[in-house]
Amino acid sequence: MISSVVSAFMNPGGLLTVVACVALMFTPVSGIFAHAADSQFAGLDSRGIVERIRSDCRPTKIVANSNDIDRIIASYACLPHGGCLDYFSDAVAMSLSDLRRLEVVSLSWWDAASGISSVEADLHNIVPANAGVASNRRDYPPGVVTEPLYTNGFWCSGIGAIEGMETNFYEPADRFKGDFARIYMYMVAVYPQPLWSGRAPMIYADGYYPLLTAYGRDILLKWHREDPVSDLERKRDSAIALEQGCGNPFVSCPELAEYIWGVHCDEIFPGGDDPDGPSDPDDPSEEPIMLKARYSVSADRRIDLRSPYVAAGSSWTIDGSAVSGESISLDEVTVGRHELRYAGDRSRGKLIITVEP
Repeated sequence: MISSVVSAFMNPGGLLTVVACVALMFTPVSGIFAHAADSQFAGLDSRGIVERIRSDCRPTKIVANSNDIDRIIASYACLPHGGCLDYFSDAVAMSLSDLRRLEVVSLSWWDAASGISSVEADLHNIVPANAGVASNRRDYPPGVVTEPLYTNGFWCSGIGAIEGMETNFYEPADRFKGDFARIYMYMVAVYPQPLWSGRAPMIYADGYYPLLTAYGRDILLKWHREDPVSDLERKRDSAIALEQGCGNPFVSCPELAEYIWGVHCDEIFPGGDDPDGPSDPDDPSEEPIMLKARYSVSADRRIDLRSPYVAAGSSWTIDGSAVSGESISLDEVTVGRHELRYAGDRSRGKLIITVEP
């Protein structure tokens, strides 16, 4: 049954990426993402969620090699029966070489003087598209096009309106509107700007909160709700997270958007501390906390070796040393990065954690 060893990496955003599991073991990567995200943002208000995404959800590795980038794109865009998906056409390209890498959020929106190398390299912002897209889409923001100036029957660009004022938009295909909305959310949350450039101010707000203009909030939430996360989007997110060490939290935990900008924006993300009072860290009956990517010696007392995706009874090691019991005291762990490995009857894997002061 075991097809290969699980390779698992826990990134700073608390998002666990797993690939090549036991015949997939009926354990979708998205389920692991979602559970980790639930824990990572528990107890935070909308501003706190935004700050946590900005601090913890940046890529930990830049993928610069062109062949590696093509391999990652091919892993989700190339079809089993041949051909590759074009995010701007309903026709399947013969091969990946027939497509181009297109930035979903225009790079011209960032101030080049402040340095945008990390923005340029983030694969969450790149999709495969035919060569004609860039010249017709330009740097237009996403929106509802009422007067198309270009269309291929799948997507279009042209004239739309914001509060009665006509302006240029592009409108993705219906099947990708939610995907693109979550990319726009991710890029502004991870790479905010004190002052946006070009057409960005139509959708992005200056500063570090609340990130979106009223129009940007309305259109992105609309598409986010109408086009939920698909299996393809989860597959894409998993492939990128495996290489960059970071997934898009709006894919793994879609409800975050509602707690930042939507119907729950005045509420605390569920799963935080008991409102009746703080828990006693010395109480042995305290509920274990699911494994996460980042621990603080001052805030966390231990690492609980618990996960719904790791079989109970699995053996654990930290940096090659065997662990006895079901937790590791942070008094016994140095500040820095550490490798946890587990082994059970049907699966094996590893994850990386970071311990901070």
